[in-house]
Amino acid sequence: MVKQTNTPTRDGNRRVPLIFAQAVIVALALCLGEILCAPLYTGMSYHSLALVPWSAIAGLLSVVFAYTVGFAALWAAGKVSKKAPQAWRPVIAALFGLVLFGMWGYFVFAAVLNSIIVPLGHAALAGAQLGSIAFNCAAVGLASFFCASAFGERLATLRTWVWGLFACTILFAAFGVFFVVHMAALLY
Repeated sequence: MVKQTNTPTRDGNRRVPLIFAQAVIVALALCLGEILCAPLYTGMSYHSLALVPWSAIAGLLSVVFAYTVGFAALWAAGKVSKKAPQAWRPVIAALFGLVLFGMWGYFVFAAVLNSIIVPLGHAALAGAQLGSIAFNCAAVGLASFFCASAFGERLATLRTWVWGLFACTILFAAFGVFFVVHMAALLY
């Protein structure tokens, strides 16, 4: 008689999908980068914004980018760099981040910042202010996509860390939603 056990066996594949791990890295790096750039943006807002609320709102915008546009950008960067040498793949991904997050900053960050400062009676952002927002976002996007491409494989094997960092980014985005709702209630 054959003895059967009901214990499941693991095949050893305990990884999260690579693109998900890369998106978590992008979201985390974008949040950290935007926290560092937040004093610049509060200065552009004629000091109408406090540092912590704007940091949370910028983190929300970064997380939204990472888990929507960032997924598509990581997929496209992976497809484009598939035949490139391994050493060039992070550079190709970084160029995607530079262009796409720079455009996101120019259009979305500036629009959100204008939607807060214009109702307060200040002039809308223009010219060099928009350029500096785009430049900062492009630099942060370059660094985040480079890190995602360079360290994504390694992080994908650390399943618990990926889910923990994902939860942290979602929590930070929820913190940003809190401030957006309260600011909108006061401004409009």
